[in-house]
Amino acid sequence: MPISSHKRFGSELAPGPGRYRLVASGACPYCRRVLIARRLLGLTNALRVAWSYGRGEDGYWQLTDGSGLPGEDPVLHATSVAEVYANTPGYTPPPTIPALVELASGEVVMDSSADLLFDLATAWKPFQIASAPDLYPEPYHLAIDAWQRWLDDHVAAPQGKIIHADGDAELVDAGVLTLFTAFDVIDTLLARATGMEAAREDVMTFAEHPYLAAVTAVGQYLCGNKPTAADILLFTQIQSYEYSTREELGSPSISFWPALARWFRALENTRYWVGSEERAALGL
Repeated sequence: MPISSHKRFGSELAPGPGRYRLVASGACPYCRRVLIARRLLGLTNALRVAWSYGRGEDGYWQLTDGSGLPGEDPVLHATSVAEVYANTPGYTPPPTIPALVELASGEVVMDSSADLLFDLATAWKPFQIASAPDLYPEPYHLAIDAWQRWLDDHVAAPQGKIIHADGDAELVDAGVLTLFTAFDVIDTLLARATGMEAAREDVMTFAEHPYLAAVTAVGQYLCGNKPTAADILLFTQIQSYEYSTREELGSPSISFWPALARWFRALENTRYWVGSEERAALGL
């Protein structure tokens, strides 16, 4: 993380409408985690977004003006994410997004997408809409936490390795092997829970599985029969694979894994799971 002063809601930060601004891009899977939760929980007015659509002259994420064109964000008065981070204690380049800016101080107070996702789901409950889903239900805490650790290691990290391999074939091959094995595992678990046939069930004899708490929780979704934070963590990575990574690699569509594909398409067609900014960024 680029800041050492990263804080959490509940213990160090007070949630509240209009107190923070989220710097995000629909092109970034880590930003999409937070954007999905923000919409599902009805926090779009309470937590406004400073949008970025690409890199600026400094090589970092560029902000946009009030009309949506590259320029100065009307609230943060900055044109680059680097400028947003500049006044933050403990900042070490490069700057990353998503970034949560405390408007009173002008400092970035959170730069972890997972922490932001879980804090919006819990500490921000008083400001959620009445019909908001419980993205971190107590009976599934252990399962969701287990999925988070496993998905970070077996899906997010290898996909990042592929994207940033810079032509290193060995890195790409290693990332693809880990990623596809993870897809096999998830597809098999979802298939078993929903009565489908998995693409490669024999992977379960040698692959590293998620912790038992995660495995036993699988239903229609990763933790039971309603989407939770665990599904958000996986969903944005599958988006990146399906609409970017696989095309660059010439790899199979997510439809190769039938149960995983059904899970993905169901969420993709569910209200609030894909916003207009993400659609534009992903070319949908």
